[in-house]
Amino acid sequence: MTLPGDAAPRTGDDAVRRWYAARARVEAQRDARLASDAERERVCELLGGAFGEGRLTSTELDERTSRALAARTHGDLEDVLAGLTGPGSAVPWTPQVQRGLAARAVFWVVGFVTFPFVFIGTMLLLFGSDLGDHVFGVVMLVLFLPGLIALYRWAHPRH
Repeated sequence: MTLPGDAAPRTGDDAVRRWYAARARVEAQRDARLASDAERERVCELLGGAFGEGRLTSTELDERTSRALAARTHGDLEDVLAGLTGPGSAVPWTPQVQRGLAARAVFWVVGFVTFPFVFIGTMLLLFGSDLGDHVFGVVMLVLFLPGLIALYRWAHPRH
């Protein structure tokens, strides 16, 4: 990280450098992963769609399709798609985790059963009459809330 002028390094600069280095290592590992035939075909379909939308000329389509079919790694395929996908859009080989109705039903059943404990813990913590009520409220929240949050994140994954 370049510091302006003669500024002394700050405490967080090393942490930021380490974070960027770790991110670069993960991206390098992801880019080095070998691509499958299905992934190459999916990229060719995306290129055909981009050509149909008028975002590629026929010459660019031919050149990029040849590069996609010859690509060995995910990094090579990402280079083929450069300029066609928006920022933050998923590449074809990114796993999409989908939980079914059963996982969400489990969350709602467990949530229905544990809600009274979370509610009572919150009420005791906020409106308890003495220290014992507040401590018991905290204990109930510590016991039930993290599991409920973890179950929610399992049943409703972010993509």
